Amino acid sequence: MEWLDIYDEHGNRTGKTAERGTFLSKGEYFLCAHVILENTDGLFLIQQRSDTKATRPGQWDITAGAVDCGEVSLDGALREAKEEVGLTLPREKMQFLFRDKRRSCYHDVYYIQIPFSLQDCTMQESEVQDLRLVTRKELLDLLEQMSHRSSNYKRRLTEFLSHRS
Repeated sequence: MEWLDIYDEHGNRTGKTAERGTFLSKGEYFLCAHVILENTDGLFLIQQRSDTKATRPGQWDITAGAVDCGEVSLDGALREAKEEVGLTLPREKMQFLFRDKRRSCYHDVYYIQIPFSLQDCTMQESEVQDLRLVTRKELLDLLEQMSHRSSNYKRRLTEFLSHRS
C-alpha cells in the first residue's frame, strides 16, 4: 500500500493524502518524478516496464514513479532510480528541467549525466524487465510514440535534448 500526498492546482501540498490508485477530485493531483539518465558516452537509459504492470505493461519508458508521502520530488527521483535500476545518483548533479501537469498528476522531470553502463544497473523485477542504452535520436523517437505523455512534456524534453552539446 503506497500513500501519496495530494497537491492542489498550483502544485502545493494540500495536507491530505490518499492511497495510490485513488480517484482524485477535480483540482487534486499526485506527484511523479522522472529521471532522464545519460551516461558519459552520450547514451540514455530506457527501461521496459514489467509485463505484470497494470498500466502500459511491456512498454519502453524512462525511469519514473510516484513521489511518496512526505517526499519532495527530488527525493522521489533519487529513490526511483535506486529502486528501479539500482543506480545511486548524486543529488547535487540532478538538474530539474520542468513540471508538466496531466490529468490528475504533476510530473517533475530531472536530468543527470554520470558515468554508468548497463552492468552497473540492477533491475527491480516487479517494475522492470529489460534495460537498454539508446542514442538521443532513439530516445526522441521513443518519446514521440509515448501517447501517455502530453504534447507539452514531449516539446519541452525534445527542446532540452536537442540543445545538449
